[in-house]
Amino acid sequence: MKVLPLRLLFTLVFTVITLCACAMVPTAKDGETLKPNQGLLAFHVTSNADAGLSYVDYSSTSTFGSRFGENMVGPKGMFRIKAGETFYVVPLDAGDYMFSKFDMYPKYAWLQATNRFKVSANTITYIGHIRINIKDNRFGIQAMDRELDMRTYLADTFPAYFKSMDFKKSFAELSLR
Repeated sequence: MKVLPLRLLFTLVFTVITLCACAMVPTAKDGETLKPNQGLLAFHVTSNADAGLSYVDYSSTSTFGSRFGENMVGPKGMFRIKAGETFYVVPLDAGDYMFSKFDMYPKYAWLQATNRFKVSANTITYIGHIRINIKDNRFGIQAMDRELDMRTYLADTFPAYFKSMDFKKSFAELSLR
């Protein structure tokens, strides 16, 4: 009889470790030294509900295999979107990325490979103001250019980074599949 509780304990521990391993994205702290190959990803989100937005390395196609792999292993990172307005400024390794999945449990939508954005080392990469609207069984997600709002936010909240790093736009076209 003691074998069952022990197995249950191991299962519980494994589940907690697996869930903790999900790659949540850390927020930047102004002036903190970045790794030599890192830049900052900056975007603003307005949402009417809590959701998740996952990203992976860019691929020109989204296949069953890549989606299955993401479901089994997890994405490269995930942003927890809170209802309301939030600015995101996060350190990422330089490279090409794409948003892969929009998640509002228990519903989700795969994003197509058209939303590529490139993060450059020692650069603030602005990918837009993302508006998310969720109503009943429908999601709407779009990116708009509100560069002035982002520049103002960065100058006020991240003055050391804003003064010392280049700023570039790498606008992402977002489409649900």
